[in-house]
Amino acid sequence: MLSSKASSSFRLYGLSQKYTLLASSMLFATLGSQALGQTHHKPPHPLASEGKSQNKAKPAPSPPAKPAQGVTAHETEEVLVTSERRTESPQNIGSSLSVIGGKTLQTRNVNNVFDLQYLTPSLQVTPQFGSGQPAFAIRGVGFNDYASNNAPTVGIYVDEVANPVPFATNGMMFDISRVEVLRGPQGTLYGRNTTGGAINYILNKPTSTFHTGGNVQYGRFDSAKIDGYISGPITDKLRYRLSGETEQGGDWQHNSAGLGLGRVNRGAARLLLDYQATDTLKFEFNLHGSRDRSDANGLHLYGPMAAYNKLNPTAPVYAVSSDRYQTNWGTSPEFAKQLGINPNTKPFSHVDVGGMSFRAEKTLPFATVTDLISYDNMQRQEYMNFDAWPATLADVSFKTRANVLANELRFTSPNKQRLTWVAGIYYAHQYMNDRYQSGFADLYGFDRDLRYSQFVNTISGFGQATYHITSKLRLTGGVRIEHEQRKLANMGSFQVVNGAITNPGNVLHGESTDFTLPSGKFEVQYNPVKNDMLYASFTRGIKSGGFTTYNSNAVGVSAAPFKPESLLAYEVGNKFSLPEQHLRLNVAGFYYDYSNQQIQSASLNPQTGLVGSIVNAPRSHMYGGEIEAEWHPLSGLTLSQSAGFAVGAFDRFSSLAGAHVVNGTYVGDYRNRKGEQLPFPKFTVNGSVSYNWSLGDYALTTGMNYSLRSTYHSLFGVNYNVPGYTLWGADLAFGPKNGKWSVSAFGKNIFNKKYDVERNYFVDGANVALAGMPATWGVRLGVNY
Repeated sequence: MLSSKASSSFRLYGLSQKYTLLASSMLFATLGSQALGQTHHKPPHPLASEGKSQNKAKPAPSPPAKPAQGVTAHETEEVLVTSERRTESPQNIGSSLSVIGGKTLQTRNVNNVFDLQYLTPSLQVTPQFGSGQPAFAIRGVGFNDYASNNAPTVGIYVDEVANPVPFATNGMMFDISRVEVLRGPQGTLYGRNTTGGAINYILNKPTSTFHTGGNVQYGRFDSAKIDGYISGPITDKLRYRLSGETEQGGDWQHNSAGLGLGRVNRGAARLLLDYQATDTLKFEFNLHGSRDRSDANGLHLYGPMAAYNKLNPTAPVYAVSSDRYQTNWGTSPEFAKQLGINPNTKPFSHVDVGGMSFRAEKTLPFATVTDLISYDNMQRQEYMNFDAWPATLADVSFKTRANVLANELRFTSPNKQRLTWVAGIYYAHQYMNDRYQSGFADLYGFDRDLRYSQFVNTISGFGQATYHITSKLRLTGGVRIEHEQRKLANMGSFQVVNGAITNPGNVLHGESTDFTLPSGKFEVQYNPVKNDMLYASFTRGIKSGGFTTYNSNAVGVSAAPFKPESLLAYEVGNKFSLPEQHLRLNVAGFYYDYSNQQIQSASLNPQTGLVGSIVNAPRSHMYGGEIEAEWHPLSGLTLSQSAGFAVGAFDRFSSLAGAHVVNGTYVGDYRNRKGEQLPFPKFTVNGSVSYNWSLGDYALTTGMNYSLRSTYHSLFGVNYNVPGYTLWGADLAFGPKNGKWSVSAFGKNIFNKKYDVERNYFVDGANVALAGMPATWGVRLGVNY
């Protein structure tokens, strides 16, 4: 399958979009000028900004950002979330969601978005061909594409700022308060429309008193990580928080010559400023940046190199190593010259991200008005071997620049009302310029060079309201209308032989697609007894259409737009707590009706045959459920267990399986795929147990955890199925109960399970896989004052 990487981009169009930014800026300029004329008051309690506001409260000091010591009492820990744009308990939210605390992220040594799947049911994150491009799926709703120009099915947010560029979502995870993972279509409350769900990162905020802390960590393969923060007041109204992290080392793969691969070299920093102008007006500023100069992942062959031997039958058969941590790299002098690298350069993944966001919030008598403006710039330069071969069979390079400008203007009603509501307007302007090069010289005698730009404009209006009919019964309804326009410009896929382009006319100067579609939600929540909530919901989600930007000798065929997909989701659930028994149990079941599901497949070029492309499967379905439980049977003992189950199949879909020549023209051979299983694991299971030992003024915490994933069934055949696996981990921590310092250790994959996280092929006959990491361990020293 000859393909190529892509990326996404967008530009401003029309006065109406500009007016959105202008109107919100003028609004807050007016509100700010009014506030300056008011008598200054002390800042209200932090929750006042969530819509509780009109009663003036004395300021409550911000709690110090000390690492939690876990639940040492004989009770469940109460966690508050903001996934519904209000601060409330997840037990009161009528949807399936998981909350992962910052302490858990640190204890389990979660370094990036790929690790989240081992703490959350029904979540799958896979690196496409082992690259830095993550593909997300929740409950099997995902989108496999190594190109970056198309929207994901799962929205990624950092303090409510959306990131629609997939390669830029795999940043460093540090100084995080919690992660909220929402399952099911989103859009009536969030900036962007998604069919799979959303992952929200909530950062630690500036504190009202001075605090500082940090961690130094060393682990297997000479890996090291250092992170820290400093936080406090500048004036009685202005607070700051400066945090950062650096991670180095960690070669865990090697080639046949014994050279290591897998070294991490990256760092990131973030500055947060909070300004409480008055009791009813506050501003928040976020300035952030990261730089990654790490090695890329190496792939390993799990079958003979049939692709090469088919064309070179007299050549010796390339031996496949039994060591799944052995990989190989290298390319031709000619392709290396095109990329500006050395032929023996190690695969690398270099990603730079920088940006800022500004949030203004004004509390009025009838609502809290929030305006959130953000801008991010992203650059990617990645060189990989999609063949695990030391010659030029399928070597690839990505060079991508993208930027995203977004603005969300939102109105939120006060909490203490029978009718609560949220309404807003969201606008985003995205631009991307991409160049994707492929080295096929040893296989086909030529290389590929794909270039294009893409522009995306999105504007939407959304709203959701909840009416409390009684203290036990409430109804929620939401709607979203979204208009999006995508434009592909100057896409050329060139064949290169000895440095010269042989097909200069293979250019598509322009292609566009747009849609205006509604989505919505209806939900019923009922509390039959205290601490028990039943809910049933119906939701419609939309995922944007787009373009296939693979390298092709017929760009007019491969880049034909594919349609937006839509998902009708039916869900029922029960959230149940027994405080006296210290038990929390949540269950949910769902049924999804898919229309125009976006699938990797092929299109037909009558002159050349099959062309790799993304197509729409007209109808498909899936169903399943989750269970999450937490129990504290003894003081200091915590047991947690979660599991997800999902199955799905095509209901109506015929795809190209091949082509044959009739009178000099290729004719497609189609295969009816009705009833074929959709590609995702049926089961995801996670569990942990921890015990906190009280030792006077000190505490010792011990824990074990595991994560199970069943077989991933590929659309490309059983040869590309990823066998299921179970990983075990352990952790240990000791320190004073006041949290001023701690010494801890962790182990991941402690039984050294041999497994793969990805299996695929880029050229037919070269079956490659990305191995999961072997057993790793680390020790950490932390301080916090």
